[in-house]
Amino acid sequence: MGLHWIMAAFIFSLYITGIFVVHRLPLLSAWLMPYLHQSLGMLSLLLLIARIVLLLRLVGQKYLKRSPQVNVNWLQTTMLHSSLYFFMLVAPVSGFLLRNFVGLNTTLFGIHVPPVFAFNAYWTAIARSSHFWSSYIFLAFIVLHILAHWKTVRRSMSKGFFLAKILAKADG
Repeated sequence: MGLHWIMAAFIFSLYITGIFVVHRLPLLSAWLMPYLHQSLGMLSLLLLIARIVLLLRLVGQKYLKRSPQVNVNWLQTTMLHSSLYFFMLVAPVSGFLLRNFVGLNTTLFGIHVPPVFAFNAYWTAIARSSHFWSSYIFLAFIVLHILAHWKTVRRSMSKGFFLAKILAKADG
């Protein structure tokens, strides 16, 4: 569950930095945000690969013991999570390909990852569109995911606020 929340924070940061990258907002963002966005994207892709490996091991162990109870709820949950993982993979890969087809390095916290593919204007347009749409479709699935787990999210948030109140009283 810790990896889930770490990746959630990364993904939230990617949306924030992505807004700065696209709209070229002033301050440090003009030169810092593109590098931060690329680095967070590459890191979230690496974490996603680790998460998929871990998930496959856990699901494999679980369903070796017993078969899933296939019903409407199980199918909805499986489809939602499969869609989340699909777009969680497509968004950073399309961003990486976009940088490649433009002919630019991708940065991972100062480490330059050179382009794998040559400059190509046609594929640049496809990668740009894919990165844009996959990111926003992914955001829609994130909203569905939050709504599906709203009770759990509210409970977690109230525990967090409760702990914050306890810590504030201890300090004061």
